Amino acid sequence: MTSKVEVISDAFILLGKGPVNTIDNGPPVVDAVSKLYDLLYPTVLSWHPWRFAMAAKTLSPLTAAPPIDKWAYAYLLPSDLVHLYGTYPAQIDYGRYENYIYANEYPTLTIEYSFLPSPLKWPIYFKNLMVLSLASYAAMTITQDENIEKDKSEKANQYLLVARTLDSQQQPSPKIERDAIYSRKYR
Repeated sequence: MTSKVEVISDAFILLGKGPVNTIDNGPPVVDAVSKLYDLLYPTVLSWHPWRFAMAAKTLSPLTAAPPIDKWAYAYLLPSDLVHLYGTYPAQIDYGRYENYIYANEYPTLTIEYSFLPSPLKWPIYFKNLMVLSLASYAAMTITQDENIEKDKSEKANQYLLVARTLDSQQQPSPKIERDAIYSRKYR
């Protein structure tokens, strides 16, 4: 079971240091890496539409009119939203301001977005990416060695490609619809 302490501990081990058993009342370097983890986690989630961290939610319009006359409907975004990936129906014109979406076409709107799932829900490839990314970002703080920082950064970037590929396999590819031109040409 993955936890914040385990990710931090694994990053320390990758950097040649001893494991971390707790992040409460630990040395200042552990506190610094813990804060770095808190900054890094939503950032890593925004690098890719990770399937395990996606949600779809249907939003109902608010009763108050939008503050801008351009829009007919206002919707409050979910409080756990990290990154908005799309709306359904697709291809609608909308505007996002603060924690609201404004649109004209539909009285209800479904959005697809990422959120911050508990580390207990992470697949192993994402846990490994977080460990490598944290080691990369924390390398100078922990080791004071630019070569180690460069090495961990390169490994994290390489593993990002692996993790994205593994995650993309968690959902089938979208069906390619034949359009009218294709249908007439290849009967």
